[in-house]
Amino acid sequence: MEIMRTIELGKTYRDGEKETEVLRGINLEIDEGEFVAIAGPSGSGKSTLLGLLAGLDKPTVGQVFIGETEITTLPENRLAKIRGRMLGFVFQSFNLIPTLTALENVELPLILNGIADAKKARELLDLVGLTNRSRHYPNQLSGGEQQRVAIARALVCDPPIILADEPTGNLDSKNSKTVMDLLISLCEEKQKTIVLVTHDLDFASKAQRTVHIEDGRIS
Repeated sequence: MEIMRTIELGKTYRDGEKETEVLRGINLEIDEGEFVAIAGPSGSGKSTLLGLLAGLDKPTVGQVFIGETEITTLPENRLAKIRGRMLGFVFQSFNLIPTLTALENVELPLILNGIADAKKARELLDLVGLTNRSRHYPNQLSGGEQQRVAIARALVCDPPIILADEPTGNLDSKNSKTVMDLLISLCEEKQKTIVLVTHDLDFASKAQRTVHIEDGRIS
């Protein structure tokens, strides 16, 4: 069953009189429980596409659907509710709050939604293999551990879709493999839909399907 879809999606950035067309004519369908890699060289439009899929940016033309809902025309308050319910985010830069422990970072999305559930946060840290690091602060964790905390945080509200933007970009090969194996297991064992942006064709090959983008188009 389809969970995300785009129709003739395009994005153009304007700087004064200068226009830069970053994406054009993107038609993409992603099924529930599918692991899709979006691959392409730097500057090809991969991260821009992920931002449009997440509703973090508005397309110049075209439509984005999450489930049956077209998100491109929604006001921010409704869009925020859909993001909170449907999407989890993992970024290259981890984006952990330095003054919070690993456990507190994972629990934060729940608290922001009016839920205090440290037990669930601990269960997610256990899932990513960091039970014994729950009281550590980000600066006391390795890069790979920080990224696994970020993945636990993305999962804590149980969204069906995980959007990951170059999640291994700041990691060495060993930690990169750990993170990729974790994403694969989330798809296979938890039936999460994973959309991974990467420039690494080796990692892209581990997804169920790879979408190649070049010069703003699906090639």
